[in-house]
Amino acid sequence: MKISRRHFTKLTIGGSLALAFGQGARASDDVLGQKGIPSSVEKIPIVGLGTNRYGVGDNQEQRAMLREALATFHKLGGTVIDTAPMYRSSEQVLGDLIEELGIRDALFMATKVDVNGRQEQAARMQRSFDRLKYDEIDLMQNHNLIDWQNAIPAMREWQEEGRVRYVGITSSRESQYEEMERIMKNHDLDFIQINYSLADQRRSDQRLLPLAADRGMAVLVNRPFGGGRVFRKLGGAEIPEWAQDFGAESWAQFLLKYALSHPAATAAIPGMTKKHHVEDNMQAARGRLPTPAERKRQETFFDSL
Repeated sequence: MKISRRHFTKLTIGGSLALAFGQGARASDDVLGQKGIPSSVEKIPIVGLGTNRYGVGDNQEQRAMLREALATFHKLGGTVIDTAPMYRSSEQVLGDLIEELGIRDALFMATKVDVNGRQEQAARMQRSFDRLKYDEIDLMQNHNLIDWQNAIPAMREWQEEGRVRYVGITSSRESQYEEMERIMKNHDLDFIQINYSLADQRRSDQRLLPLAADRGMAVLVNRPFGGGRVFRKLGGAEIPEWAQDFGAESWAQFLLKYALSHPAATAAIPGMTKKHHVEDNMQAARGRLPTPAERKRQETFFDSL
């Protein structure tokens, strides 16, 4: 893997943060917990930012709200940002906001390629680079396995050229899990991205998450809350007192800490468009994560509601 000046800066920052709280499972109240990317020595914060609702175009009022959320994310130590061309204008909006905030070199930027054909895929990736205003993308992912047979070699070529540091695949559909499993068994990927939540998407834990661990693939957890209806379900319930043992002070933290405590999970990427959501979610990366026994207790509690 070629190391650019930007990559070296991030490795140095990440290493300093990792040393700040040692190699144990607990992060201090001042430092975000981090996990390592198996295919390299790099560590990333365990809570990142999903941006499927950042496609607001030129709406200045909404851009101002997103700018505040992004600034807060950076201030609290967040680095991992996941986006996609399919998320309307999110790449363009992110490129503009990141430039305004002057935080480009501090971020771990991930996007996706989601079209058929090698020529079209190359054009799509270049457009993402242009919109995000990056010369090097940290993670390029094949979105929902769209023409993965061509996309994986295309991404590998860009990785060999030093334009992409990591490559991966994503799926948000259980109907694709068998195909995803076959791809993971036959291709050396750096990352996968998959749905996983306490609420209603635990099936990925049956085969895909253990396989990722066995194959040395980092995992970005998509939809760690399982959808907005989950909070409506939890709205009438009290957070159990025992959740304080692992530092969960809100339902968002309760759900995030469950997803992040899976041994295969590297980082979760909840969608965050408001400052107070960022502040709440990032707190889940501090303190310790639930033990296996506590995870079982979370499952029993949630399933009883």
